Amino acid sequence: MPEVNTPPCPTHGALPRALHAESFEGIVTVIEEIINTVSGVGTVSYSRCPYGYPWNFEGVVRALEDLNTTVSGISTQATAVVSGLVAGSGIYITPSGGSSIINVGAAGQGSVNVTYSGSFITISGQESTSTIVSGAPGDAYQPGTLWFDTNEGRLFVYASGNGITSPAWYQTNAEALAYKSEQPPSGAGFNAPPRDGSLWFNNLLGSLFVYDAVTSGWYETSSVRTPAYGAAAPAPVTEGVTWIDSTVPQLKVWNGTAWVDA
Repeated sequence: MPEVNTPPCPTHGALPRALHAESFEGIVTVIEEIINTVSGVGTVSYSRCPYGYPWNFEGVVRALEDLNTTVSGISTQATAVVSGLVAGSGIYITPSGGSSIINVGAAGQGSVNVTYSGSFITISGQESTSTIVSGAPGDAYQPGTLWFDTNEGRLFVYASGNGITSPAWYQTNAEALAYKSEQPPSGAGFNAPPRDGSLWFNNLLGSLFVYDAVTSGWYETSSVRTPAYGAAAPAPVTEGVTWIDSTVPQLKVWNGTAWVDA
């Protein structure tokens, strides 16, 4: 009958048998694992031969020497491990005598402010989940922030940072309302790029146009065309568009290149 441990050994279980080979290989492997375990606790004198250790008396001695060097630095690093905080991108833990210096790269965005008093860091405010209501949104906002433009009466979402560089704000209701301007929407500035079926009301012509994505053109929805009237020539979209120059007055038509007398 094999010998049974009661209660079982935490490492070897009920049967007291070695987990590693009972040879020089097993001894060297166990010493290497002890070095790794000590390095996880925290030490300023970590040492492990990059060339490995042979499985003989020399290898055992060299591994024990590295273990001794590694263990000797534990006393000055007793407080170097900070519970719940792991070094990574933006976080650096540097041993300093009997304590550790934690460097945190933090910056406030939106309504969050990060200040350093010389002895501690203060994070105040919170990222607002409500919609910004103003004539200009400002900057330093997280992707997904909403802004209602009181000048335009339109809602925008901040998309910069997710592979988008310019423009940073995109209109959320671009397809819910017809564009209303003298120039057709081009996608520049705060104007979202037109999509198939987008509507545009031309202020000069007084006509409604629909966008066709196949031909990349705007087409008047009504067959009856009312000439534009004013001192400034409208932006022509198709041949045959008419315009009454109020300074002459004179009726002109767009021939595809220039305005000519009708």
